[in-house]
Amino acid sequence: MLKIFLKAAILVFIILSIYFIVNPSACSNLMLGRVTNSTDTVPTVENRADDHSEMFTPSGDRPLETAPAHQGVFDTNTMNPDAQIPSYTQEAIDYAVASRYVELENEYTRNNTVGKDTAKEISYIVMDDFELTQQEWEAFLQRATETNLFNKVRSELPPPSVAPAQ
Repeated sequence: MLKIFLKAAILVFIILSIYFIVNPSACSNLMLGRVTNSTDTVPTVENRADDHSEMFTPSGDRPLETAPAHQGVFDTNTMNPDAQIPSYTQEAIDYAVASRYVELENEYTRNNTVGKDTAKEISYIVMDDFELTQQEWEAFLQRATETNLFNKVRSELPPPSVAPAQ
């Protein structure tokens, strides 16, 4: 059984090798992600018995529509300067993290009783939301404590509404 699979694999390898030797553009087109020999465009052929040039011209080798317009090696940072990600200051990022923390804190106090692990649960949610590591979170807490950021955010955000008693 193993001998049959080995012989079949060698046969497939030989057939593919012969195909890529006979049609070398197929290998490069395959590696570049181009469509080869598509049938959506029909070449126009004149009915002349002595002219067989249509047999030697490729019929559909063309790049995919989603292929980038740039070829070769280039710096991707200079492709579209208008489409670059805007840079934010550390204060703006800290303010966003703190406001998310205070929003979650207000929502949690509105829906649940506050316990010992409330701050830890909220901090893990915020860390997941902003993809922060433990060291980044601790550095943020140190900066926020130094600038009294949580109290500033609490004073700017509306106070939490009390949930009706059921």
